[in-house]
Amino acid sequence: MAIIDQINDGIKEAMRSRDTLRLGALRMLKSKILAADARCTLPDSEVIKLFKTYFGNLQEALEQARLANRADMADQLQSEMKVVEEFLPKALSAEETKKIVIQAISESGAATKKDLGLVMKAIMKINNSVDGKLAKELADQLLS
Repeated sequence: MAIIDQINDGIKEAMRSRDTLRLGALRMLKSKILAADARCTLPDSEVIKLFKTYFGNLQEALEQARLANRADMADQLQSEMKVVEEFLPKALSAEETKKIVIQAISESGAATKKDLGLVMKAIMKINNSVDGKLAKELADQLLS
């Protein structure tokens, strides 16, 4: 089943169960898809990229809400993030990410921190579902 179909079914279910937080989050996800393609014909890989970007935006907003001591807003953002996570692929563990970084360093022939860009390109070619921040930190440590 395509992601857009899962979202539509989720919207119907949230309306039936009167789950307003989930309904709002699912509607926002659908609006992200519609903004990118009005006919909803995007392949699932493109939809996942949209959702990853949106998830990152939610994380930033959550940090800002915590800095501003807005617990109510932080709770709402966390619940929305949980809904978005349902549609994202499972993140790799730190150990799996480290193996990919080591493989990318050997494939790219990187030797110093100046070659970090080459390593990051190689990482994304190997597996583009890697957490970029974690991969960059690991590559930075291994290249030093």
